[in-house]
Amino acid sequence: MTAPPFQLRSQLVGPLPVINAFLDRLGVERLLEQAIAADPRVRVHPAVPLGVVLRSVIEGRLPLYALGEWVAERDPRLLAREALVSTAWLNDDRVGRALEGLFDADRAQLQTALVVQALRRFAIDCAEFHNDSTSLTFTGVYPTATGAPRRGQPTAAITWGHSKDHRDDLKQLLWILTVSADGAVPVHYRVADGSTEDSTTHRATWDLLCQLAGRTDFLYVADSKLCT
Repeated sequence: MTAPPFQLRSQLVGPLPVINAFLDRLGVERLLEQAIAADPRVRVHPAVPLGVVLRSVIEGRLPLYALGEWVAERDPRLLAREALVSTAWLNDDRVGRALEGLFDADRAQLQTALVVQALRRFAIDCAEFHNDSTSLTFTGVYPTATGAPRRGQPTAAITWGHSKDHRDDLKQLLWILTVSADGAVPVHYRVADGSTEDSTTHRATWDLLCQLAGRTDFLYVADSKLCT
């Protein structure tokens, strides 16, 4: 019996072509390369493994330890321009170093650059923004999450506050999100200490929206705490 003249191999495509189209239009990899300092001894910039992690998060939530299995099931050409993307190459150490590089970067400036790019490339109307916040609850003590700087970067304190989930027994963070009225596109987000009062967050949000939109005559919609 003769061997078949070809071999069949199946790989998942899923939504990656669509995801890649948006990432390319936003210039995400270029922005990551500009924001993150790379060790000259490293062959591949940290933006590459971060791009793979980002694609996995967008496609569907999974723990980092399962990233290698997720990569192995997909066509590497859809994950990065680098041909080195594989389960052997994308190990925990490389992903960990890339995430540390992202933490050390000026993430606020990176977010601003990304949002400005999105506003321009997709012609998003900046005449109206909607803001709201919610609490992210945590089970556990988290004794080191005190809000002290880490590696020279500010952090938020996981602590008790007014729980929007009515779970006063749990510590929390405050998650603040602002979207455009045009398509509900997220244009700004940040995490604050769990004890932060909503009413104290609007001024900083307003100032940043003025910077992003390049104007001050937009409509800012929020809940009643905006008036306090």
